[in-house]
Amino acid sequence: MFLVDAHNHLQDERLIPVVNAIVAECHRIGVRRAVVNGTHPRDWGRVSDLAAQYDWMLPSFGVHPWYVEDLAPEYLSILEQYLDARPSVIGEIGIDYWKEGCDRARQEEVFLAQLRIARERELPVTIHGLKAWGRLYDILRSHGVSSRGFLLHSYSGPLELVEQFADLGAYFSVAPSFFSPRRARQLEVFRRVPLERILPETDAPDQAPPIDRDLYYPFAPCGKEINHPGNIEMVYAGLTELCGIGREELESRLKDNFARLFGDVVM
Repeated sequence: MFLVDAHNHLQDERLIPVVNAIVAECHRIGVRRAVVNGTHPRDWGRVSDLAAQYDWMLPSFGVHPWYVEDLAPEYLSILEQYLDARPSVIGEIGIDYWKEGCDRARQEEVFLAQLRIARERELPVTIHGLKAWGRLYDILRSHGVSSRGFLLHSYSGPLELVEQFADLGAYFSVAPSFFSPRRARQLEVFRRVPLERILPETDAPDQAPPIDRDLYYPFAPCGKEINHPGNIEMVYAGLTELCGIGREELESRLKDNFARLFGDVVM
């Protein structure tokens, strides 16, 4: 088996106490590549340390749109230092109009600055978007993206924008929570996404699957039930059903997709 997880947060403080056990379990079920996404300079060190310890983890450094307001003035130079230190990519970055109280102008300023670095370095990017898909498309179209392409992680936008984003170089990832009945509408969008543009993710420790499909329920190392990274297996099972193809073919196709987006960085 060769499973890939295109987006997680193994550096999250909720997972740190049991990260060695998580790594062992992921290896047991066949996870061979994973992108570990930072969210702020304060967690980039943990991301880097994980990548140094486990060569199948690709570090990704970026400022999440929820955390743009408490950045040190030199955050971009710090970002470039991390990018210089080891093979890595940029993310999780983006814009979010769902979360109340966020400064939208500041979000866009920080997002554009990180996109510029991705273009200059020709690095793939992982992008977060919520309730801002039209604006996000306009930004990417007008300012340009890295020639390597980008991942719209846990894509929850409209079907009408899938082709337009794909023309700009987008891939679209599916998280465990998409297999909950409450997200059935969004999962239906993925029936229309070309298979060569789909990637699996866990977003662990967030976006847990519904209880009846959660392979690790209950998992609560921090005292609160959270998503185990091993639920990537559940995403593969769900995509096998959704795409109507055999498991072996699905693994091969998703491995190829991962290699096209992140390949010469990590494969």
